[in-house]
Formats: sequence, C-alpha cells, structure tokens
Amino acid sequence: MPPRLSLPYTLLIAGGALLPGAAAHAGALSESDFLSDLPVVLSATRLRQPLSETPAAMTVIDREMIRDSGAWDVADLFRLVPGMYVAYNVDKEVVPGHVVSYHGMADPYAKRMQIQIDGRSVYTPLFGGPVWSNIPLALEDIERVEVVRGPSAATYGANSFLGVINIITREPGEVQGTMVSLAAGRPGRDATLRHGGRTERADYRMTLQLRGDNGYTDDADGQFAGNPTRPRSDNKRIGNLSLRSDWRLTDRDELQFQFGYSGGMRETGDVPNNNPRREKEVGSQYEMLRWQRNLGPDEQFSLRFFHNRDRFDENSGGLIQNEQFVYKGIPVTLGVPAPLDGPLRHVAERYDLEAQHSLALGERMRMVWGGGLRHDAVSSPLYMGTSDFRSFRQQNLFGNIEWRPLQKLVLNIGAMVENNSFVGTRTSPRLAANYHLTPAQTVRASVGRAYRNPVLFEQQGNSRWIYPVLSPVGPGLPTSLPLQYLRGQDKLQPERIDSHELGYLHELGHGGALDLKYSYDRVSDLIEAYFFDCCATTIPGTVRTFGNRRNVAIRAFEAQWQQRFGESTQVHFGWASTRIDVLPSAQAGPPPNAYDQTAPRHSQNLLLARQLTPLWRASVGAYRAGPVKAISGDSLPATMRWDLRAARQFRWHGGSGELALVVQNVANAGNREFYADNVLGRRAYASLRFEF
Repeated sequence: MPPRLSLPYTLLIAGGALLPGAAAHAGALSESDFLSDLPVVLSATRLRQPLSETPAAMTVIDREMIRDSGAWDVADLFRLVPGMYVAYNVDKEVVPGHVVSYHGMADPYAKRMQIQIDGRSVYTPLFGGPVWSNIPLALEDIERVEVVRGPSAATYGANSFLGVINIITREPGEVQGTMVSLAAGRPGRDATLRHGGRTERADYRMTLQLRGDNGYTDDADGQFAGNPTRPRSDNKRIGNLSLRSDWRLTDRDELQFQFGYSGGMRETGDVPNNNPRREKEVGSQYEMLRWQRNLGPDEQFSLRFFHNRDRFDENSGGLIQNEQFVYKGIPVTLGVPAPLDGPLRHVAERYDLEAQHSLALGERMRMVWGGGLRHDAVSSPLYMGTSDFRSFRQQNLFGNIEWRPLQKLVLNIGAMVENNSFVGTRTSPRLAANYHLTPAQTVRASVGRAYRNPVLFEQQGNSRWIYPVLSPVGPGLPTSLPLQYLRGQDKLQPERIDSHELGYLHELGHGGALDLKYSYDRVSDLIEAYFFDCCATTIPGTVRTFGNRRNVAIRAFEAQWQQRFGESTQVHFGWASTRIDVLPSAQAGPPPNAYDQTAPRHSQNLLLARQLTPLWRASVGAYRAGPVKAISGDSLPATMRWDLRAARQFRWHGGSGELALVVQNVANAGNREFYADNVLGRRAYASLRFEF
C-alpha cells in the first residue's frame, strides 16, 4: 500500500526543503491584471472579473506553475486542482489516454466536463470529452489554465455539467523570435520548435512538435503485470502543428485565425482473439476564425466560427484469430466478423458558430449575451453500425448580468436556453451573490442547474458483429452468426444537476489567497449502461444499452491556498473531501456502478517552488488520492506521488535557455491508475529549452 502522509507532515517535509527563508478571452486581459494580488479571469461568466467576484470557485494555473510542475502531458496539470481525479487509462477498445474528472463519476472520457482551448470546445461528439493526447497543443504554448470548479451550463451550455477547463494560449505578440525545446527520458521523447513574428498589421506564431513514448513500460519480456496474454499496447508517435495569427484590421477591428493538426500512430488492443494488439492512425485538426469589434471602452461584439475533425483509422482483420463456439450443441469455427474484416475509419466532426455582445449598462451593471449554432456529425461502422454520418444539431441563447446593488454586494444572474435534436429545449439558470465583508474577505453563495445531453454513442450506437461460420458446413447449419454488443437508446433524457455552493475567499496579500468551498449537488437521471435482451443475437442477455437509471448526491468541501514568500518562493496547496451517495430511484436492484467510489474520498496536492539563486530554481510536487473505482475501471488503493524538478537558466550568444531535470514518483511507489495493471513507477526526463 502506498505510504499515507498527513497534511502537517507533507507541509513540514516540503517546507523544510524549499522554504528556509519563508518566515523572514482571454487575450483581452492585460499584463497588469496578473501583476495584481489576484488574477482577473474570463471563464466564469465571459466577463472580466477578479476571483473575489466570480459566481463559482476557480483554480488558475499560470505559466510559472506549469513549468514548476514538471508535467509531461497537459492532463497532468489538473492534479493541481482540488477535487480533480486524473489517471492514465490504457483503454482496451478505443484510444489510450488520460482520465480527467471532477467530483467523481470518472470514466475514460470527460463527458461531464467542458474542455475548451481559447473558447473552442474540444468535446468529441462520438463518446464525449477529449482525447487528450490527440490535441494539437504544446505545453510551451499555454499562457494559463482557468478551471471553473462547479456546473457552468449557464455560461457554456450542456455538458458544462461538473465544471469547465479553459486552456488559454499565448498571444503571438508575446512570443516573438524562435524557441527550441528538447526532452527525453522514460516518459518518452519530445522535440518542439516555435517561431513568432509580425508584419505591419499582424502577429503570428507557429509551433511544430514531434512526440513519442512507450506509454506504461512493458516488463522485460514484453508483458505487463506478469500476464503473457496481455502485452502493453499504448505506444504512440504523434506530430503536432499549430498556427495562430492576430490581425489588427482597423483601430476597432481585430481578426484571429487558428489552425491545428495532430496526427500519427497509436497502439491499442488487449484481447488477442477479437481485439488484438495493433496500430491505429489517428488525426485531429481544427480551424477557428474570430472577429471582434470594439464598440466603446466597455462594449465589444465578437463573431466566432470553428470546425473540429477527429479521425481514427485501423485494420485488424488480418490479426484476429478464428474462434470456437458451441451453437445449439454443435461446435463451430467462426471467422473474422464484419465489420472487423476490413479497414475501419471513425470520423467525428463539429461545426460551431457563436456571436457575443458585452456592454456596460451603467456604473453598477454589466452584461454579456449571445447565441450559437452547432452541428455534430459522426461516422463509425464499428460503433454506429454504418459508415453514414449520424448528426446532432443544437441552438442556444445565453446571457449574464453582473449587478452591484450595494457597494459590497455583487450579483451574477445568468442563464442559457438550448434546443437540440435529441432532447428538445432546456434552460440552465444560475444565481450567485458575492458579499465583501472587508476589502480582503468575500463570501459567496450560488445556486444553479445544468444538463448533460446524451452523446451520439449513447443515443444512436449500434455495435453489431456478423461472424461467418467456417465449419461445419451443411444443411440446417447457419452460414453466419450475429452478435449484438450494444444498441443505443433514442428515448434518453439529459442528466440534470441542481447545484448549491457556499464559498469564502481571503486575499492574503503578496499574491496569496485562501479559498474555501462547500457544495451540495443533486444529480438526477444519470445515464448508465446495462445488459438487456433484444433483437436477434446469438447469445441472449449480452447486449448493452443505456438508460436514465440513477440519482446521486455529491457533497464536497475544498480548500485552496496560494502564497508568495518574497520574490523567490511560491506555494500552491489544494485539499478536497468528496462524498457521493446513491439516492432512491425508480430502477430496481443495485446500480452496476459503485458511484460512491468513483471519486477519492480525500485528496491533496502541493506544489512548492523556490528560486535558489539567480540561475537555479527547484520545485517539489506532492499528490495524494484516496481509494477509487472509476466507471469501467478497477477498485484501486490510495496513491501517493512525489515529483521533483531542478532547473538552471543560462544565456548563450544573445539567447536565453534552461536545462532541467524532472523526476516523477520519486519514491517509486507502485501507484495504480484506473486499471490494476496500470502501475506507474519512477520516471525521469531531462529537458533543454533555448529562445533567441
């Protein structure tokens, strides 16, 4: 069992190492906003607000924290968020990747989280949530991450169910010149090249990244967990290209263009007979265009369009083994089933258009409002039963008013009305009040409602295999046998969450803050998979479908503390206690998923960084999570992980650089993530970055 360290010991050990002197849309934000004690954020309501006036608790991960964390993947950053569960999932069917979930109900896809990059949703329509490793985004291009810890459908619509992650990239004007970054070690290999330049009216940056790794390292004999029938199948080689250009068309008009592409090879597979170890070609691309007109000092109008496309190509037909099966007492030999007997392509696309208008309605009131159109389309012979595209359409109207009826009181009143082709029309409201007890202390209360729409796989999925009978052949014997694995349910209702939150924020000065949050959320009509009898299939009772079958209550208390000690030392600490209770529902029998175990009951994170000398910087990270059993995952014990990073800055031939060494899981604890055979040992890598 991993060692258990209490909070006092954690702070004492890390503090002794690094604190010897301690006791003595985003692009519109200016640098001065982040030189103040607390950052100004955009993600909570789409209005610029200090953290003391947002309607929900938030975590901001800035560029300095990203570097100090030593994170290898973007998803690793969210271990710094209280209440967030992050794990690496060697998915056995689709694409390996990270699991990121807030307040439980964790599964291989963040279906209940809204993930955005510069306001562009990266929620893939087929299964929901992002495929983190396929996002064309380099860590070096991230300016900061704003995490809204709570339902935010009033701002971003359905599927902003438990929270929102908004990744904000660096403006081209701030990254002029060339940057080269190289990293290598046990996690893998990474080479990144970025160049930023400008013309008379435009700034641009272009980033090229090549990345490869072996995932969870195999045992010496090519196995893992000592099981010769299950080789490790999570290697990848990915190339990323991204471009952003910001044009100043006139004194009032700005135009932003973004493009990104990610493509390469991923290993997958688990079971030799029908899911063999193989390679998939993966590709992901996006294009985004955003025009903004400044109508006045406090008024802007913007129009944004983006297109996402995800693609997976594979061909496992030549690798699948024949199977033996007993049909009505007769042993038969089955061949490769359709559609696995040939090349397969899965494609998911999203088209999104949105208009937004923000303005001041006087000295005490501001407003943002707008609307959008969305079209999703998916083609997947394996999961949808056809190569034809299945579609989903949605329209929405949204608005938020920030009103100051009293000098010390700030009200946020917001709502979004959505209509879509699956569940019709729903309204997601939110009301929040922030009261400033003193200039440095604020209490917050909020109530709201949010929905999660069914994804295409849940609503229209149709996974059906047809096995050819190779032998025996004769009169009265079938030539093929059908096997239905899954059938979607077209009468699903959206999941609903009714949220209640109390918060307290104390600004401690010198960039420090203590943030406390208590929330009670009631989740109704949870969509879950279950087995049922249907249709013509060879093995009755083995077909899965989906239904609105459960209700749960989530109670959570969270604390977050950030502080700077002088100019050289920074501390970030997070703690969360989450309890999930299954409530009575109309469905009989125990739920197939132990929802009360899908979030660690207790979790903590710590990041300490110190500038030891003008050239040397060191940091330590500690992450602990209690026992957990994610949906479709294994029941796992608590984990404890320590990370260390040491870096030296240097100058050479007019440029500046950094050489760093990162060691993750220093104690080599046998932490298991998502599945019992996903054992993460000690990992170390060295990196070199040079800018000129």
